[in-house]
Amino acid sequence: MGDERLRVAVIGRTGRGDYGHAIDELFTGLPGAVVVAAADDDAAGLAKAAGRHKLAEAAAFADWRKMLAATKPDIVAICMRHVDCHAEMAIAAAEAGARGIMMEKPFVPNPADADAVVAACEKAGTKLQLAFVNRHAATYGTVRDLIEAGRIGRLLELRARGKEDHRGGGEDLWVLGSHVLDLMVNLGGAPQWCQATATLAGRPITRADAVAGPEGIGPIAGDALTAMFGLADGPVGYFASSRDAGAKQPAFGITVVGSAGAIHIRPDHVPQASLRAAPLWRTDKEFPWQPLGPDGVLAEPPSDVDRSAERASWGRQAALDLLDAIANDREPETGMYTGRTVVEMTTAVLASAVTGERVTWPLAFRGNPLA
Repeated sequence: MGDERLRVAVIGRTGRGDYGHAIDELFTGLPGAVVVAAADDDAAGLAKAAGRHKLAEAAAFADWRKMLAATKPDIVAICMRHVDCHAEMAIAAAEAGARGIMMEKPFVPNPADADAVVAACEKAGTKLQLAFVNRHAATYGTVRDLIEAGRIGRLLELRARGKEDHRGGGEDLWVLGSHVLDLMVNLGGAPQWCQATATLAGRPITRADAVAGPEGIGPIAGDALTAMFGLADGPVGYFASSRDAGAKQPAFGITVVGSAGAIHIRPDHVPQASLRAAPLWRTDKEFPWQPLGPDGVLAEPPSDVDRSAERASWGRQAALDLLDAIANDREPETGMYTGRTVVEMTTAVLASAVTGERVTWPLAFRGNPLA
């Protein structure tokens, strides 16, 4: 019998988003998949990628389109952090017959691009997975189980913040906010409306304040913003970010507030989540935050954990989920519809902030409201 593994081609852009959080390496040694080609328009970067994947010279391409045409891969990994090329590459991969796409986040710069990618993937039957890796951590399953079992009572609020470093405000919303907005929707339901404010040096932003954001995210504005979302399952979601407000241990994460307790999720950390077995407003006695793990509440936080290796394992779970989605013709756990919703939420924050009006779903405006 021949090699039945799905053939993976990876696309990176050294110096312009690189290979993201090592997205190209998620399939290395993974059962059911093999990396057969790489593309990078930077010669040195391409040579390093070919070396990582032990590829022959003929399997290393300076032009990603030529790679798609020559190798006809089953899966295309779109690895770069910069999003200006994501839609073009994803559409081309679907049209070339790829059965699956693995993509670094953020998804795309605006809802119109998201619509185009979704349409191309639907037409071709292509499954697209985004690297929202925190949802693929085993501990996140514990979080879901505790909430669904009523351990923190009725879900009331989901409060999220960005990393609030020099990127605080509009850039933080796009780059780090995508992680926590994805968690917000997964736990609280689809967004129904958004009301937001954004300020620059203390005054409300206008379209004249827009500047070109880094990493291809498009126009951004504001060094501080706050947003409130009505969610389909009942709770209200909040997101906030202020430039240079982050401490040494930044506030980046999301707190799930219930009537009988709370769970705080810290993306990319171990332990990933902690439980407070009492409402946040109970101050009459000490209620410690208890670390959570794959099997439930832990007696103490784990020690000697390689955080980078742990996070990489979550990424590999995302890759395995994509393989299973292809095999069983289902939507991946963090797929393109999830990605489109997060892009819509990001756009809605900017639209509400610049107009002063509440934005409702379905979201009619499909561009960047600051453009």
